[in-house]
Amino acid sequence: MIEIENYRQENCLQCERKGVKYGKSSKGIQRLHCKSCHKTWQISYVYKAYSPKVNGFIIRFIKEGCGIRGIAGLLRISTTTLLNRIRSIAQKIQQPILTSNKIYEVDELCTYVGRRENRIWIACALERESKKVVRFYVGKRTNKTIRKVIDDLLISNPRQIITDKLVNYQYLILKEIHRTFSKGIQNLERMNLNLRTHLKRLNKRTIAFSKEITILKAVTRIYLWA
Repeated sequence: MIEIENYRQENCLQCERKGVKYGKSSKGIQRLHCKSCHKTWQISYVYKAYSPKVNGFIIRFIKEGCGIRGIAGLLRISTTTLLNRIRSIAQKIQQPILTSNKIYEVDELCTYVGRRENRIWIACALERESKKVVRFYVGKRTNKTIRKVIDDLLISNPRQIITDKLVNYQYLILKEIHRTFSKGIQNLERMNLNLRTHLKRLNKRTIAFSKEITILKAVTRIYLWA
């Protein structure tokens, strides 16, 4: 288990100024007040989920491939609180900024949500020079799902968009910039393998699949961009 009970938050999380005493909580724990931004907080917390350090641990454990119950057990917080915190962390993560005249690789990754019959696809776009995933979208294997990724790339005026030979791409990407090399998306396929290796919910044969699509989106966003 992670020991975080000795953590003391004496500086304001918003402006980092030192707090002044501001009474005590109902459990006798000292409260502090920031004279600059008027934020109040406790110097320490009994329930571990309130500690400002918890978010960092959650991100680290997700990147290491820990499951929801495993993280909750290590941090000694409830699974419901953990799921809400994962959603909150993901909402604050910004998408990477796209720059013009770049080469992108686009591919899809198959998984399922709730049950094996409910197939879900993660369409990803990787920028070849930096080898980083710059866009992804979760949905059914339809033009709508792929279009969400392609439209963002087209706005950035790309030099090339390389895909596999899935027919859908022919109707979404201009012929002048569309390429389908036999080994053109090897960088993105390597990233897909990393996702399946590190995120158990994306394994092809697993009982740890996502129960909700919102959690699948949030965990993927944290893994790729946090």
